[in-house]
Amino acid sequence: MLILVVGMSIAAYLAYNIWDRIQALDSAQQDHAEWVFTQIEIEFLKTDRALAEAQSATPEALDELRKRFDIFYSRVLLAERVRNNAEAKPQIRELRFLLDSFLPTIDGTDAELAAALGDIDGMLRAVEDIPREIALASIAIASEMSQNERHEIVRLIEVMAAIVLIVTLALVGAVYRLSRQASRLNSTSQMVEENHLRLATTLQASLDAIVVINAQGEIEDFNGSAEEIFGITHEAAKGSDYISLLIPPADRMAHRERLMKFRQTGETEVADKGRREFEMIDQDGRIFPVEMSVSQSPSAQGSLFIAYIRDITEKRLREAEIIAARDEALDAYQEKSRFFAMMSHEMRTPLNGVISALQLLLDDRLDDEQKRYLDAAMTSGEILLGHINDVLAIERSEAGTYEQVRQACDMTALMAGIINTMEPLAEAGGTRLHLDLTKLDDKSIVTDPRAIQQVLVNLLSNAIKFSPGGDVTLRGWFAKADAGEEFLLQVEDDGSGIPADDIDRIFEDFVSLDSRYERRTGGTGLGLGIVRRLVKRLGGEITCESTVGEGTSFTLRLPVELAVMVETCCDETTDVHNKRVEQAPAQRLNLLLVDDNEINRELIKAMLERIGHDVTLATGGREAIDIAEGATFDAILMDISMPEVNGIQATKAILSGSGPNHATPIIAVTAHAMPKEREEFSAAGMSGFLQKPLDMKVLRAELREVQVLTAMPEKALRKQAQSVPTPIQGKSAKRPLLNDQQMVDLIDLLGEEKLRERVQKLSDQVADDLPALMAADALPDLQARAHAMAGMCGMLGADRLHGLLKEIETACKTDKPEEARGLCNDLPDTWNATEAAMQAQVGP
Repeated sequence: MLILVVGMSIAAYLAYNIWDRIQALDSAQQDHAEWVFTQIEIEFLKTDRALAEAQSATPEALDELRKRFDIFYSRVLLAERVRNNAEAKPQIRELRFLLDSFLPTIDGTDAELAAALGDIDGMLRAVEDIPREIALASIAIASEMSQNERHEIVRLIEVMAAIVLIVTLALVGAVYRLSRQASRLNSTSQMVEENHLRLATTLQASLDAIVVINAQGEIEDFNGSAEEIFGITHEAAKGSDYISLLIPPADRMAHRERLMKFRQTGETEVADKGRREFEMIDQDGRIFPVEMSVSQSPSAQGSLFIAYIRDITEKRLREAEIIAARDEALDAYQEKSRFFAMMSHEMRTPLNGVISALQLLLDDRLDDEQKRYLDAAMTSGEILLGHINDVLAIERSEAGTYEQVRQACDMTALMAGIINTMEPLAEAGGTRLHLDLTKLDDKSIVTDPRAIQQVLVNLLSNAIKFSPGGDVTLRGWFAKADAGEEFLLQVEDDGSGIPADDIDRIFEDFVSLDSRYERRTGGTGLGLGIVRRLVKRLGGEITCESTVGEGTSFTLRLPVELAVMVETCCDETTDVHNKRVEQAPAQRLNLLLVDDNEINRELIKAMLERIGHDVTLATGGREAIDIAEGATFDAILMDISMPEVNGIQATKAILSGSGPNHATPIIAVTAHAMPKEREEFSAAGMSGFLQKPLDMKVLRAELREVQVLTAMPEKALRKQAQSVPTPIQGKSAKRPLLNDQQMVDLIDLLGEEKLRERVQKLSDQVADDLPALMAADALPDLQARAHAMAGMCGMLGADRLHGLLKEIETACKTDKPEEARGLCNDLPDTWNATEAAMQAQVGP
């Protein structure tokens, strides 16, 4: 405290002297400023007196006037440079400006100066009050500066006092804290001494051997457990070289090198490096394995190493037993897997024969009971075959025998093919399949298409099983990723959903969430396990999001490797020069085709005849009713939008009449695709639905159902229109001008010459109809014309134009006239581009 008081006194004395010197310095500057401002008034009076004497015009008087003017001018310039002259500065500038105007005269000849004496006198009379005002202002400025200076000094003193007070309090607090720490240190020292005694007791009683070694390798301490493990007493061990006493002869050189390295560099290879395993030797010469952990501890005499040693002889024996048991289990598992795989293959071969024989029996004449038995056998056989295939897929994956076949793949074609394949399964459960390609770019990627197909089949099968009567959507798109680009596949349903607790376990083998006794959904629970393995082999990942009662979404992310050349990953070739052989139908059908458009009639007729059926044509609903009254048909393909009598009216008339076709299946063939319209078709009695433009596979599948119904009329069931796949929805601008696959099919079906004729007919028809469509005022008229043109364009593969016309038709149906008119503006350019593309495809 005495030192603190003396230090503060010295600091105060020094501060006082510094402030006093600063005050004196500031006062000198202030006095200088006052002197400068006062001199302006004095020099003004002297200049005025010299001007009066210069009236005599003598050279001596004129020189005196020049001298006084120059001195007066210099004092003004000096005052202008003085700081803190804000109040007087305007007047000083005014005075200097007037003096500047007479500088040429002052510096001129005596005659010029004598002639200007009157002007100089007038100027001095005009500014005679300014010097006085400047002097008075200097007094005010000096007073203000003095007051500000006093305030600043007081503030500095207050700050200094506060600082001194804070420092004083801080020092007092530090002294108090040091006293408390000293007290705690004494208490801690006592506790440390007690802990040391307890630690020594604990180490002595530890089950692990504890050996303390100094930097020279001498043993400093040796606890009781060490005595038991090594058979050496504490007295015999203490002071001995640990290497010679505890390390086997073969390892002593390595330990000595480690100890020497530590002495030279201070680096250790064992201390504080975790647990290590070594071999050590006991008093009897027995070499045994130990687990050792070494800690380094500094001391006054140097570093100490504390080694915790545990004999692991029994542990090694147990590990050896476990490894032997594991090897035996692995051998048994591999034998089991090989046996299971062999038996699965052996079972599948005769099972395929059984199923094939059952399929052949379906063609024989059987009674109802036999058919039920046969259907049950077929269903059971297919389920069993599916289970065997799932198990074989698991076995191939686990055994690493699954071979990837990577090739360039068009994902659009692959996804569309999967949807077509899964459609019958969806129809059986009343589920509606949707394909969403609105975000998918036209790119081909290098991947294993077989694996992706198997993944999608499993995901879609699950979605269909758990969404009876609902909607299932498959969509794909490319997206940016951290490592470049990735391709995403998503299967989304609106089914029952998956509880949050079960999402993490659904990809495990043999996990089936439908565990009720009634088992509404079948399966072994292997599907998602197979999906997980395949996705991992593709280098991707799969995630699941689900809300109970709302649905489930599976998202597959695959790394993208873009293909240099676009190839197809489908099984069918699409070369326009390779003619495909159509299989003959099991039964030749007699069909009535109703369509008011000549191009559509000819194309659909050619497709039907190519499949192998007989076709009768009707140009409208009225003619269809008349023909149906006089001839029997196996099925009727009915267009919807026709003049006078539309397809719905004709269907009702035929089915409600007394003619031979009152029970004949009638299939809607139209571009109408909205759900309410399909419900209307079904309500009218139509048993099927085909959407324009027609797909050969879909057409063949639909007629195959008719063949079955014809062969077994007692099983005829009306098909629901909503079970038909929903078309891809999207902006028509994103569609290609032409559907390449459809153009290939048309060339294959008709030949280039006939297709060229149909393209020319379409061009003539559009040339006649397009101006009327563009000029249509009423929405119903626009809707009808757009629908008619869409059907023609769609049948000839004009994909973009067909999509644009369907958008116009939809806008009319939903009462959006502005949107419909806006879309119409794009029709001429779209048609011109389409016509050019068609002519490039088939020639002008």
